[in-house]
Amino acid sequence: MGNSLILGGAGFLGSNLAQRLVAQGETVRVFTRPSSSISNIENIRDRIELVCRDFMDDVALRSATQNIDTVYHLISTTFPSMTMESSAYDLLSNLLPTIRLIEACSANGVKKIIYASSGGTIYGNPDTVPIPEDHPLVPTSAYGQSKLTIENYLTFYARSTHLDINVLRISNPFGPNQKILGVQGIVAVAMGCAYYGRALRINGEGKAVRDYIYIQDVIDAMLLAANHPGSAVANISASVGHSVMEIVKAVEEISGRTIEKQFVPDRPGDVRMNILDNSKAFQLYGWAPKTPFREGLEKTWSHIIKAGPASIPMALKS
Repeated sequence: MGNSLILGGAGFLGSNLAQRLVAQGETVRVFTRPSSSISNIENIRDRIELVCRDFMDDVALRSATQNIDTVYHLISTTFPSMTMESSAYDLLSNLLPTIRLIEACSANGVKKIIYASSGGTIYGNPDTVPIPEDHPLVPTSAYGQSKLTIENYLTFYARSTHLDINVLRISNPFGPNQKILGVQGIVAVAMGCAYYGRALRINGEGKAVRDYIYIQDVIDAMLLAANHPGSAVANISASVGHSVMEIVKAVEEISGRTIEKQFVPDRPGDVRMNILDNSKAFQLYGWAPKTPFREGLEKTWSHIIKAGPASIPMALKS
């Protein structure tokens, strides 16, 4: 048992991780923005320490990392869809706070950092599929470039300090607690459109292929990495590709509802195919995904139905 800090602990990845750690009897501190909803962790509110502060607050980071063994860095203030014009904001809100976080971890005796990187954007257009970790890193988006820059700093500090740092290049996670009215995650967005009867915007012809992995398999990987001695970089993925239109069709079948489709031009910087090789994660951690894609979709839809209607932001009521 150890003391864990989850940065972004009220979000999609973080809330699922927090739920699992609490169930295992771990001592959990959740760091989240003051403006963030804590509905995903409301049921464990009395069993965690909640810190509502800004990631750019270095004083808050120094305080939050005290008496902590493992830090899970799951915060990101930007999204893959954000443009080059967001690069300066990304530098200020993601890269610089991450460097301050590492310094605070080093000063406070933290043993391990788990970083959620983006296997879907960091490689760029693949030379080979599935994509191994030693593939050239040539991001085609500002978001991917940001993730790569943060990775480079993390690996530098792993070489230069006592910290063990494990970078997990996660493909495209989906599952309960992902925002169905959000701006990323085609599975969640498609299910939101099916649930509320809203139109789904599809880039190009919906032929882009991605590697999708169920959230509980991602959490398994995080926990195994946290208990693994030393630093490493590994893809966390299903190693199976699905096109956007395949996903839309599957969501329609599972939900029993037809989704209205609006086709829009391809998004600049998007790659046509991204399927990750996950064999290194098995070699390092003994990890492999357990949840078949269809089963994960069915679990996610069941969670949405059980949760009931969410409030729709006014901007989306049209």
